[in-house]
Amino acid sequence: MKVLISILIGLLVVGCTTIPDKELTAEEKKVVGEYQSKFNGNTLKYVFLENGFGEWFLDGKKEQEYKWAIVSGEIHAEDDDIYIYRINDDLSITYIGIIRDGKRDDSIKFADITFKKIK
Repeated sequence: MKVLISILIGLLVVGCTTIPDKELTAEEKKVVGEYQSKFNGNTLKYVFLENGFGEWFLDGKKEQEYKWAIVSGEIHAEDDDIYIYRINDDLSITYIGIIRDGKRDDSIKFADITFKKIK
């Protein structure tokens, strides 16, 4: 029983430790913010947070959360699939493809939607 209590206390201590925040690169700092676009009469919004997570909104309603990172100069927003965005010179972003089951597809029908940075 004492061994079990010791293991339980050890797990609690490990579970309570915090992982230090990753320092953002200059490129990641430029991406952090809110981006919006209109598509088929709907308002789409992406929020890229400093902690590497993000939120996707459809007509003001939060639909999904995701993890994001910059990979080879592109934004990769990952939930079950990885959505790929190009960072434009004016700091807008353009949806250019998806990685599904490990295979990249840049021909997807919603490609080339551009989101303007609003915040």
